[in-house]
Amino acid sequence: MDHPVRQEVMQGMRQLVTVAPGVVELRVAPEPSVGPDEALIAVEAVGICGSDVHLYLGDHPYSHFPNVQGHEFSGRVLSLPDDYSGPVSVGERVAVEPLLMCGTCLPCRRGRGNCCLRMRTYGTQIPGALSERLAVKASLLFAADGLTSELAALAEPMSIALQAIARSRLDGTDSVVVYGAGPIGQAILIASIDVGARVLVVDRLASRLELARILGADRAVDSDAQDVRAEVAAWTADDGPTVVFEATGVPAVLEEAIDMVASSGTVVVVGLSRQKVAIPMVDFTRKELTVAGSRNNMGQFGRAVELVRRRSDDVAKLVSHRFPLERAPEAFELAHNAPAKTEKVIIELGLPAE
Repeated sequence: MDHPVRQEVMQGMRQLVTVAPGVVELRVAPEPSVGPDEALIAVEAVGICGSDVHLYLGDHPYSHFPNVQGHEFSGRVLSLPDDYSGPVSVGERVAVEPLLMCGTCLPCRRGRGNCCLRMRTYGTQIPGALSERLAVKASLLFAADGLTSELAALAEPMSIALQAIARSRLDGTDSVVVYGAGPIGQAILIASIDVGARVLVVDRLASRLELARILGADRAVDSDAQDVRAEVAAWTADDGPTVVFEATGVPAVLEEAIDMVASSGTVVVVGLSRQKVAIPMVDFTRKELTVAGSRNNMGQFGRAVELVRRRSDDVAKLVSHRFPLERAPEAFELAHNAPAKTEKVIIELGLPAE
């Protein structure tokens, strides 16, 4: 379907606003009002993830209109609070952690702010980065000197991967299966290899499996053409994987992961779905399984920036397409309709329209 972008004559700050399911407008917006604890940044690059596509289509639980999307982003610092004493300076490139935690709810009080009951995220509950300039909490800025703008923007999905790794307690002795070779699954692959683990990746798309091989997967299995259980059994000498990451959101895949994981193993659920899962309760006790959910990140963002810096050549391979802000509707449609052709789609605010 055709989702046009309606564009006004540009005289001030440009901002892309999702105004209805599948409809965006490129508008002139007033300059951001900068609070006493906020920095002003010039946005450079914004990544589009699965959640962004669903917010755009109107079928995400947090969809609302109008909305300025964009939670994976980088930019240049234009101003900092007068009393700021943090690690970044005006003019520097930064990656921005997009999460605002309340600090007072039970999860926050327990040091688990990534599960905050009143979580607000730039690009979801509050206006995000598909705007030329944005005011953000200065405490959310991470120095990204030496990284390109798109690599800095990819620190956010890498922080999701590192949270999943933390939840799994993965180390270099583990054999890992990753279900789902989209951007988050590939990020988990990169992070797992960085720890020293062996990784087998499962997906249905040949292009994503080929990328997983390029990134260093020990084996890549086509779930439509191969017997996943037999491949994993052969790969683990019938022991089963010690850690499985579910990054598809498909209930049947989670059921298979729990059945397949080694006795005493761990399954980490990263994929999202409102569907129910049917699992024999005996599997939990017979194997003494650890099944963990993983949400956002808690204290991993700085480590994610360093992982991107350390593995920049690999992380750069996740980017499949780049679009200027004016072509954002095309970017969203491509991410939604052509998964076989896309991994990470980046909107570059400094990129000229073609």
